[in-house]
This record gives sequence, C-alpha cells and structure tokens, in this order.
Amino acid sequence: MKRAIKYSVHEGDFSRGIEGFSSKAVKITGPFSGRPEAHRDQHDLYVVISGKARVKTGKLTGEIQEIADGEYRSDEMLASEEFTLEEGESLLIPASVAHTVLVDSGIYVQWVFKIDA
Repeated sequence: MKRAIKYSVHEGDFSRGIEGFSSKAVKITGPFSGRPEAHRDQHDLYVVISGKARVKTGKLTGEIQEIADGEYRSDEMLASEEFTLEEGESLLIPASVAHTVLVDSGIYVQWVFKIDA
C-alpha cells in the first residue's frame, strides 16, 4: 500500500521516501559563498522558505573533483546566469548544470529537493 510521506526541516540529511526523490531543509547564515557543484544524475529544486539569496548557474571550471558517483565540486565556475531568490520562489536546476548559492547577509532558509534525471 502506498502511503503519504512527511518531511521535516529538523532532519539532518537528505530524506528519501520514494525512489528517485530526496529532500533537505537548509539554513544558511550570511555572509556565505557556497562551493560550486554539479550533479550528473539529479535535478535540484530549490524552494525558498525565508530570506534572500543569489544562485549562480553555469559550468564548473578549474580542478573538478568527483566527490561521489556523479557528484562534482570545484572552487571555480564560469557563471552564465544569476538568479535572486526570495521567500515563496523556487528554482529548478537541471542535472549537469553547475550552481552555487550566495547569501550576502541575514538568514536564508530553503528546501532542496533532489529528483533523479
């Protein structure tokens, strides 16, 4: 029997409930500049709960490390777009698109939903 699945902001790591989907609530205190990353096999959906952040998207450059299967990080990124996100907004980042989150000041809280590509 299929059942509803409850997710909580109080869970520490990505929670799974159905195959191909996981979620995590993230709280970031500014100033903050995240390390650029890309996921080969998953889309990221950011849903803003509160605060304000900038998200840059583009392509990883420099020394790219595969930290897990299909998970890439670098200290450098060639940004092609920048989005400002505020409460009530969302951003879908397709698989393989590099991205980084920047919070200039204050507290920023978002859900991150990972969806298999």
